Amino acid sequence: MTISTLTDKGQTTVPQEIREALKVKPRQRLSWSLRDDGTVVVRPHPSALDLFGSLKSPKKFPGRAAEREAAARAAARQAAKEGLGQNRGHFLLRSKPDHPGF
Repeated sequence: MTISTLTDKGQTTVPQEIREALKVKPRQRLSWSLRDDGTVVVRPHPSALDLFGSLKSPKKFPGRAAEREAAARAAARQAAKEGLGQNRGHFLLRSKPDHPGF
């Protein structure tokens, strides 16, 4: 059994063997649950970044450039459908941006 001390501020140090067993890192949140029998369950609380990639998509992401081009085509179709863009300018689809902010 591992023992730690509760400070006057209500803080304690999680013993090293427990940190290693739980695979927790500094500043990681822990969730605490009190059971009816008085035992306490401590679990690592994952952050959103820890969950990144845990769900697999059936589709592969085509990339930002392909997404931009698809959005531009959709906007052009919508504008053509609404009669916009006629004698008021045009839509230009580019495969490579002219500047980094594109």
